[in-house]
Amino acid sequence: MAEKRDYYEVLGVSKDASIDEIKKAYRDLALKYHPDRNPGNKEAEEKFKEVTEAYEVLSDPEKRKIYDTYGHAGFGPSGFDWTQDFSRVRMDFSDIFGDFFDDLFGDIFGSDFTTKTRQRTKIRGSDLEYRIYITLKEAATGTEKYINVSRFDECPICNGTGSKGKTGKITCQSCHGRGQVVRTSGFITISQTCPKCKGEGEILSDPCPNCRGTGRVRNMHKILVKIPPGIQSGMSLRLKKEGDVGVNKGERGDLYVTVFIEKDPIFERDGENIYIEVPITVSQAVLGDEIEIPTLTGKAKVKIPPGTQNGDLLRLRNMGFPRLNGYGKGDLIIKVKVLTPRRISRQIQNLYQQIKELENDDIYPEIKKFKEKL
Repeated sequence: MAEKRDYYEVLGVSKDASIDEIKKAYRDLALKYHPDRNPGNKEAEEKFKEVTEAYEVLSDPEKRKIYDTYGHAGFGPSGFDWTQDFSRVRMDFSDIFGDFFDDLFGDIFGSDFTTKTRQRTKIRGSDLEYRIYITLKEAATGTEKYINVSRFDECPICNGTGSKGKTGKITCQSCHGRGQVVRTSGFITISQTCPKCKGEGEILSDPCPNCRGTGRVRNMHKILVKIPPGIQSGMSLRLKKEGDVGVNKGERGDLYVTVFIEKDPIFERDGENIYIEVPITVSQAVLGDEIEIPTLTGKAKVKIPPGTQNGDLLRLRNMGFPRLNGYGKGDLIIKVKVLTPRRISRQIQNLYQQIKELENDDIYPEIKKFKEKL
């Protein structure tokens, strides 16, 4: 009988390795040497046995302590036999490898080990997504839109059973109702999902022709979407139970409607505040004036104070966007743009010449300050 290798060497870990390091090393090696990945390879089969035995000992604190103290001799003349004591590996396989080994070792150790059920389970329907575009004013005031959505509904002919008549389902002859078929690979018996019944253990004897046995059909629906005031572009609204109906009479999924706000030719939004650029003449800026501007809900009159400068901001409070799910509104902020005339008549030119002769640095503090710096 060949001498057994050191378990730490087999797994390629140090003697002070943590349980997580041991699990990771074992997972990598077991997947590498698994007989199903190496059909007919006796060397890989032996390697798989060796790494499994090492993991069984080093993953159990008591067994590991015995091994660290006495080595292989701590388990008797022949050393540790993993095929006789597989509790640790068996317990950890589901955590380490998931469903694959759950099925695999279910056939070796019996149905009590396997956690999967063979029943026809209800599966929740898929969530659906839809995009909708609205104007900035609609986003400010809130709106309602109808959308057309294609989704799965329960088949009206078979009421979602998938069966044409009352016979319904019969036992699958391929797996004899177990939902799995068994095959042998090396020294391990492997159980796999039955391809005929998809693991359910039953098949339809008379599939419904309307839904082809699926229990679902696709229909078009007109759905009302209520968009609240103050919504931000890119936000999604969740409409519960408006998605696909589930498989095997499973509950409906949800419908997520993502709202996008189109660019407005006049207004710009920044949170709850709305910005608008308003052009005025030089005389309006110098003398002041009252002008009419558009708002999100209509029109408003604004007083331009005398001496208004280009780029000045005027604020109209509570005339911006409403706060979503809150109280109050933002502001409407007016950015003044003072325009210089490009073409003027001789009369206007003469008037400006007279104004120029009357001007001095005292009425232009910024110019006076600039000259002082020079």
